[in-house]
Amino acid sequence: MNKKYGLIAIGFVVVLVVIILAVVGITRDNNKKAPVPVVSDEASLQAQEGNYTLKITKVLEVEPNPKEENPPEAKTVAIVVYEYTNDDIAHGLVIGNSHFKAYDSRGKELEQYPQKDLFEPSEVGASGTFTASVAFALNNDKDCLEIEYYKDISAKNPDVVFEQEW
Repeated sequence: MNKKYGLIAIGFVVVLVVIILAVVGITRDNNKKAPVPVVSDEASLQAQEGNYTLKITKVLEVEPNPKEENPPEAKTVAIVVYEYTNDDIAHGLVIGNSHFKAYDSRGKELEQYPQKDLFEPSEVGASGTFTASVAFALNNDKDCLEIEYYKDISAKNPDVVFEQEW
């Protein structure tokens, strides 16, 4: 009788361990992030509404020329010129400055800079293309940027990362 209870207890422990290991494995798989595409200049993206492309056409380094009082400190400013093409989104597409974050080669997030004379974003209808720009304050690295694009500006992870050198 004692052997029977011992075998039942061992079987119960084995089943419990298997269940715990299965749950831990599933949790780890759910925490893995999907890989973020890293591109040099152009990305094709999908939204629930349709498809579009985003392209970094150039990065320019210029002297700071703020359009607002009390801008962030900047020795120079990197202006990122980007182009977006609405392939088939019926209600239009706008990609504004808030969809971008930039980092220097050390991984430091750069502040957006209120530079004068930027190309402001605007809505573009289906099959249309628009060019806009965003500026970032530079204080050290002046030759490369990692630019993250977020479809949803409240998302924690970017949808695509552009690596740019000039």
